[in-house]
Amino acid sequence: MDLSSNRSVVIASRTFTRPARINPAKSLSAKLAAAVLLLLLGMPSCIRANQAAGDFGLGIVAGQPSGVSGKLWLGPANALDFILGFSILGDDHISMNVDYVWHEWNLIPVRRGRMPLYYGMGLWTNISNNPYVGGRGVVGLEYLFPSAPLDVFLEIGPGIAILPNTSVAISAGLGMRYFF
Repeated sequence: MDLSSNRSVVIASRTFTRPARINPAKSLSAKLAAAVLLLLLGMPSCIRANQAAGDFGLGIVAGQPSGVSGKLWLGPANALDFILGFSILGDDHISMNVDYVWHEWNLIPVRRGRMPLYYGMGLWTNISNNPYVGGRGVVGLEYLFPSAPLDVFLEIGPGIAILPNTSVAISAGLGMRYFF
């Protein structure tokens, strides 16, 4: 089509409808989750400079909540575990847990790698329109691969919300982490 001539060009017009109303809480939750995830993904290079190789693991967890999982070994039998995730049950919240865990290395013998049972306690919070803060226990099983800096874990964490009111909660997840 030659646009340099004096002929008029008709462009089809469209009618645009107003987009659905955006829930500010959902939008804020999504932005906060994205910002924290980007921060955590950039963190291993900083931690690696300060920790011995293999002391910090970062990965994913699927369950309630699903999201990012991390582990920082503090010694041969204890560590800090954390999860930053979102609810898969349709609740609009971001969940964070931090647990201090102990490992029992000799309960489950395996031919290759290591499989400790771990247990501990910690804190959790839900960031939402109705935020909660509480304590929780955790028990899990972890498999550490012999020839790769990876682990796979399965855990369950019963908890109790303390603020703003008392209620019972439970979390569970299956995950994998890469250690730096």
